[in-house]
Amino acid sequence: MGKFSNVFFASDFDHTLTGQDNVLRERNLEAIRYYMSEGGVFTVASGRSIPLFRKRAALVPVNAPCILYNGGACYDYRDETLHYAHPLPDFAMDVVREAQRLDPTLCVEIQGVDNHYVFGYSALRDAFLRSEGFSPVYAAGAVPKPWMKLTVCAGLTADPDKLVFTAEDAVRFAAVEQGLKDFCAGRCYVTRSMPYIIEIGNPACSKGAAARALADRFERKILVCAGDAPNDVSMLDAADLAFVPEDCDEALRDKPYIKAAPCGDGAVADAIDRLEKLL
Repeated sequence: MGKFSNVFFASDFDHTLTGQDNVLRERNLEAIRYYMSEGGVFTVASGRSIPLFRKRAALVPVNAPCILYNGGACYDYRDETLHYAHPLPDFAMDVVREAQRLDPTLCVEIQGVDNHYVFGYSALRDAFLRSEGFSPVYAAGAVPKPWMKLTVCAGLTADPDKLVFTAEDAVRFAAVEQGLKDFCAGRCYVTRSMPYIIEIGNPACSKGAAARALADRFERKILVCAGDAPNDVSMLDAADLAFVPEDCDEALRDKPYIKAAPCGDGAVADAIDRLEKLL
């Protein structure tokens, strides 16, 4: 019996396992390997899609299926098994049209199980996707189903080649977020994963419910979670021990979560070190 034989650890990926520069920290990877060698079960719980996380999944040591699309699917890259999926409701195209009505400069992604289908353009988002080795389909017509999640990305107010989210962008985007929450009320969840990204999915999706279900499946009584953004709140609230990087989103900083090292300094490694002392 190892030190972590009763623990299930689910961690967000972007700005939790990675730094703000989107680079994985070797300190985190070494700590995860140690944690697993001591009997712990570890997985990633991300808003990313199955195709968008594929490249990174090969780099992160896990011994459980991954939670993706903010709990919209559970997928095991080790044997390419989709354990479950919660697609978007049929009215999702209405949400795309409403986002475009609220702000025609927005970029809207329909995320499927095989690719992302994009309406509009965001230099910020396009640069990120291509840095991940991912080529979305820029679409203007029918998109194959199932649709797993919508990602709404801020457009830019000035030079379309700049990669900066300005204060003016932030004000306009906050109004879009509220408009989408009003439009989707009771029919889809609407949350932020980054300051310039709104995520919309099936209301049955929950990182927290998915993480707890996997912990139960592996017969682990202690659920530990780490995350940095509003789309991680359900998971952090479901955890027995919840960690956030010191430089997490401002919306999480006053909540009763355990502050770990900044994400660039190895937040997950710090959480595992603290966990070992607590057990």
